[in-house]
Amino acid sequence: MCNGNSSRVSQGGSIAVLRPTQHLRRSNTDEMMLFFHNQFSASGTSVEFQGWDDDAQKERHWVVIHRDGDLSGSASPAQTPAFYSFPLESSDSSIMHLPRKLDLGVGDAGIIGRRISVMTGSTKGPLTVAEGIVGWN
Repeated sequence: MCNGNSSRVSQGGSIAVLRPTQHLRRSNTDEMMLFFHNQFSASGTSVEFQGWDDDAQKERHWVVIHRDGDLSGSASPAQTPAFYSFPLESSDSSIMHLPRKLDLGVGDAGIIGRRISVMTGSTKGPLTVAEGIVGWN
């Protein structure tokens, strides 16, 4: 991931590229992205959504940032306590602001390298509709 050269310029902050699971009821895009930014003047972290269609926004979804970074056997969110969780607000804007400023680095308090899931409710309990890992943008 860090080896080699790339023509892509860093935009700062963090990014999570999320792949849909079999529970996602749409197929117009292959991936969704969440961009996390901390501005010096803001008290919290701003989160921008891309690849999220209007139909999906009508349902209740929330984001879970897990304590681990393992996508191989993704444990149920109910089995392990979340590192941080927040609801996805349905609005005309693709940017929302979290009340807490997240650490966009690596380490005990950082979100880099952690598994991230978009969840929705069902009659059988929470379902993961998309999942990925948080990385540097």
